[in-house]
Amino acid sequence: MDFNQTLERHMQAMVQKDIVGFSDTIHQNNIILILPNGKFIQNREEFIQFNQDWFSDTDWKITYDIVKSQESKEMAFVVLLIHYDDCDEEGTPYHQDYYLHLVFEKENDEWLLTYDQNTFIN
Repeated sequence: MDFNQTLERHMQAMVQKDIVGFSDTIHQNNIILILPNGKFIQNREEFIQFNQDWFSDTDWKITYDIVKSQESKEMAFVVLLIHYDDCDEEGTPYHQDYYLHLVFEKENDEWLLTYDQNTFIN
């Protein structure tokens, strides 16, 4: 599977809240997640659990646009503009745009996510 196919698989798993498909794109030993609030995760199990908890929330949805993508022989990155719709604790809908920076590493002819950083747009 080439990088663009892996990226599409990863993002569709996120959009569809498919934790199994999502987890299949995550590196086994090398993952970092940085959230907009500065929370830092570098453990695969914690990363997957965090996303499983998020995926279990049924009232959000995302769409995205690719801002920039670059691929070399062993690494690839993409910057995405995420359009996020959700409801707050009182059920009031809100919209948030943010940047998502993903880095993938090629290992045994498979692209795997190693870095995931989310940055709010002010």
